[in-house]
Amino acid sequence: MFKFILAFMVVLVLAGCTSDETEQTRREVATENVATVDDTLPVSVYFAIEENLVDHRWQNFIAITVNSDDVITDVSLNSISQLANNSRRNVAQLEGFEDIFKYDFHGQASVLEQSLVGTLRNDLTEALVSAYVDELVDFDTADFANLASVALRSTPIERGVYADGVYMSINHAEHEDFSYFVYLFVVQGHIKAVHFNGFSSNDALKYDAFSGATINEDIIQWRRQAELFEEALLTTQDPLVFTFCENGFTTDIPGFNIEVVPFITLVTEALAGGPIITIN
Repeated sequence: MFKFILAFMVVLVLAGCTSDETEQTRREVATENVATVDDTLPVSVYFAIEENLVDHRWQNFIAITVNSDDVITDVSLNSISQLANNSRRNVAQLEGFEDIFKYDFHGQASVLEQSLVGTLRNDLTEALVSAYVDELVDFDTADFANLASVALRSTPIERGVYADGVYMSINHAEHEDFSYFVYLFVVQGHIKAVHFNGFSSNDALKYDAFSGATINEDIIQWRRQAELFEEALLTTQDPLVFTFCENGFTTDIPGFNIEVVPFITLVTEALAGGPIITIN
């Protein structure tokens, strides 16, 4: 079943991609769906994301739009899944998953966001905290209040080059023990989460992201290498900046000592295919 779901998703991702695309073509395709912003509106967008996974493997983030009068014109509260393959709000709306959080997270977040529009920038953190105290929502807003404080102390972010959403690509390698895949989660045009993994012919995951369990020591080492590339990609935001030798190894990532080409290929194919899930 796991392999069937992945195979179905990769069909969506790779539609329109050809095997003989050049790297430049891939880059152009990956950025052609850039969201446009009305430059006539003098606004600043602030963003912050939890450094670690919280609340049952969800990584909270907040995006805040402030106008030239220091008034909040838009707030987005959401979370990234541990696999980087979905948003908390999107899952909350899926049929059969409505009660996964014991309350309507998407609906309540929408109500809260609308209540915050018009709030002065300096009052936003307090407004988020009081929303929970006043029982406007059932979920604890403390984490989002902390993120709002961090975001508003940071430099406003510029719109990134990618369309927001979840991206995915898979490599069905013949005569290999595992087929490898990647999920990317893009917010405000920037890659904010990455997850590499693989699955065997009997659908066993190479690395269980929820329990941390692996099959053997070699896979533990592979997972560490995958994490190094994930961290590097979050910094560079572009898989095509990495250089590599004829043997496929790179010196661009300290401590990375396996072939980097498969990682680069999966990410470029995922970005070229466009989002398979839009972010709510």
